[in-house]
Formats: sequence, C-alpha cells, structure tokens
Amino acid sequence: MTDGAREQRMRRTRRSLIVHARRLTAERGLGGFTVDELCAEVGISRRTFFNYFASKDDAVLGTPARDPLAAYAEEFVAGGRSSGGPGLLEALKELVVRSFRVMDAPHDRSVLLEVLRREPALLQRLTESMDRHVAGLAELIARRQGCPPGDPFPRVAAAVVAHLAGHTVHELLESRPGADESPPLEEFAALLERNVGLAAELLAPAGTGPATPTDTEGTP
Repeated sequence: MTDGAREQRMRRTRRSLIVHARRLTAERGLGGFTVDELCAEVGISRRTFFNYFASKDDAVLGTPARDPLAAYAEEFVAGGRSSGGPGLLEALKELVVRSFRVMDAPHDRSVLLEVLRREPALLQRLTESMDRHVAGLAELIARRQGCPPGDPFPRVAAAVVAHLAGHTVHELLESRPGADESPPLEEFAALLERNVGLAAELLAPAGTGPATPTDTEGTP
C-alpha cells in the first residue's frame, strides 16, 4: 500500500469513528455506549481505536490522540535558527496548513451542537483542548524566537493565529453547506493566506484596514 493510500484509509477510519461516536452520543448519551461498541460499529479493533483517539470523549470531539503540532514542532523551531528560512508569520501559516490535514473531521455541525447541548462536560473538554493547543503553539513560538520567560508575545501571537485558523475553517464550512468531505488543502491554505493578509492590514502601523474605493462617478 502506498503512503497516499494509507493516509486516505486512516482519514476514512478517523472520520468514521467521529461520525459514529457523535451519533451514538446524540442517541444514547456519552455513557450509553462503550469504546468496544464504537469499534464494532466501525469495524476496527479496540487497539486500533487508541491509535486515533485517547478516549471516547476525544472521538466525539475529534481530538486526535497525538498533538497535530508534534510532528512538525522541531522543524518549526529549527527554522528560527536558519538565516535563509521563512519568517515567523510564514512559518506559522505553513504549520497551520500542515496541521489542518491531521485535524480533518466531519462537517456535521448540527450533530456536534446537539451532542454538546446534551453533554455540557464535553464543551468544557473542548475549551480545555483548544487552550492546550494555543499554549503549545505559544511554547513553540517562544522556542523559535528565543523569547525570555514571561514574554507575552508568544501567547498573543499563538492566540491570533489560532483564531484566524478557526475563522478560516468556519468560513470554508459556511461556503460548502452539506459537504461531507473537507475542503481541499489548497483551498484552506489560500483562504488562510487571505485572512492573515487582512489581519495584517488592521495591525499595520497605519491601522486603518484595507483602503475603501471611493465612487467618484458623477463628481464634478
């Protein structure tokens, strides 16, 4: 089996686990089924399940067993010591795009919202997971940039990038109602590039945002 075929199979298994975990939770509640029952629904072993998710809760939320940043962390940090490498912002965009592939999940927003309403504890877990993700990204930024302890820059930079990434995902989902498959990676990367550029306009020294064309037609 080629690497591409193996990756496609793993993505299908991951998505199937999330879909079935959310459906079972919506129907029975989180305590109404076991990991073994979930595995039987998908047709995998219990051992294989833990290659994808650390717990049943994580399967419902789509939180991978391994931090999606971990595979690229050292490469990202080392880039800060290379004079010919990309700058921090470019490196962060690349890191986000590469992580997007790992975080691929079904687009069943209505089902997920129903699950979170039924199981409020999952919302807390989701918030904690997002906070850990931002904290991990901030740590990588601090290491790459050589920031001293207590420097607020890494945390702020991580929060801004994480928000832009999340906004980009939501924007793509809104533009693809009813789609089952994730948007192409190239589409996500292009929209993230645009959104980062717009944010840069706001944060530029002038701080005025993109220029608004003035309609001068008919002006004497």
